[in-house]
Amino acid sequence: MCKVYQLLLLFLLEITSIKSYNISPCIPNTPCQCYLTQYSFTLSNCSQALSDLPIFNSKNTNITKIIARNVFNQWPIQLCRYSNIQILDLSGSDFNSEFLDFSCLNYLIHLNLSNSQLNQIPNFRENFSNHLQILDLSNNHIKIIDGIHFQSLNNLISLILQNNPIESIENLEYLLNLTNLQSINLISTNLDTTLKQSLTINQWIHIAKQWSNSKKLLTIRMNNIPFQLIIPNPDQFEAIPKDLMKIILKTLINSTFITVSNTPKCNCIHLRSYQRMYSLIDYRKKYTSPLFESVKCLMPHGITHARLFDRRTTIDLRCPLLGKVSFFPFLQSSSSSLNYTFVSFLMFYLLFLF
Repeated sequence: MCKVYQLLLLFLLEITSIKSYNISPCIPNTPCQCYLTQYSFTLSNCSQALSDLPIFNSKNTNITKIIARNVFNQWPIQLCRYSNIQILDLSGSDFNSEFLDFSCLNYLIHLNLSNSQLNQIPNFRENFSNHLQILDLSNNHIKIIDGIHFQSLNNLISLILQNNPIESIENLEYLLNLTNLQSINLISTNLDTTLKQSLTINQWIHIAKQWSNSKKLLTIRMNNIPFQLIIPNPDQFEAIPKDLMKIILKTLINSTFITVSNTPKCNCIHLRSYQRMYSLIDYRKKYTSPLFESVKCLMPHGITHARLFDRRTTIDLRCPLLGKVSFFPFLQSSSSSLNYTFVSFLMFYLLFLF
C-alpha cells in the first residue's frame, strides 16, 4: 500500500502541474532548460554545468518536487531555500566525497542520489527526515555498507544500493530492525563481498519477535554473501523457538541470495536441519519462491549448485536415510556371512512381532 501511495503522490503532483510555464533558457551562459510549475521544478540539459540551484523568489515555498538529473558539479547550497521538498532527484551529478547537507530537508519522502559519484553513505543525522520512504543510492562507488548509517530512517520502505562495488556489509541488524523496510537491494558489482559480522542468536530472536508483531515481508536482493551466513548456523537452530524460526524464513520468502564463487558446500546433516526448518512454513508457493530458487549449496565435485531447501538435493548427495544411519556403517564393514546372519535374525524378529 505504501508503494501505491508513492505512485499516487507522484501522479497528483503531475496533475497539479497542468498550469505550468516554461522558462527557457533559465540560467544565462548555460544550456540548461527550466520547467517551473506551481509545485515542481525541473532542470534538464545542463550536463553537470551548475554549482547551485536558481532561486525563484516567493515561489520557492510552494515547491515540493525538484528533478535535476545530470546537473550539478557540487552540492547545491541553495537547496535549503526550497524547504518543503518532498521529492528530490539529483541523480547523475558529481558529488564525489563532498559533505551533503540534509539538515534543512525535513519533509523528504523520496531521495534519488544514484549515479552521483558517491564513495560513501551520506550522513543522515539522527532524526533526519522522519518522512523518508524511498532512498536510491545505486550506481555509485560505495564500498562499505554500514547499517548504522540508516538507523534514524524509521519510515524507510525501500533502500536501493545496487551496482555499488560493495566490499563489506556491517551491522546488518540495523537494517533488519527498520520497522517499515520492505525491500533492500544490495547487489554488488564486486565479486568478493563479505559480511563483517554475523548476527547473534539474541539479535535474531529480537528481530523475529519484531517481525512477528509487524507481520511484514522483507525482500532482500543480495549476491556473493550466502544465505547460510545471514541466518543462524544449523547447530544453533535449537536455541531459537520454532515459531520464531518460521517467522524468519516466512518474512524472507521473497528474497534472493545469489552466490557463485563462495557457495557453501552441501552437507547431509546441515541439509536436514535447513529443510526441517523450511518445512515449517505454511506458505503455498514456498517451493517456487525466490528464496527456494536462489539459495544453493555446492555439491562435492565443485561444479553443481543444488537447491538448499530441495529434498532432492539429499538424494543427489546420497545422504543416508535417517532410519538406516545406524545400520549402514555396520553392513559396510561386515563380512558377507555376518551380513546374512544379521539379516536372517532381523527377518525372524520381525515375523515374531507380527
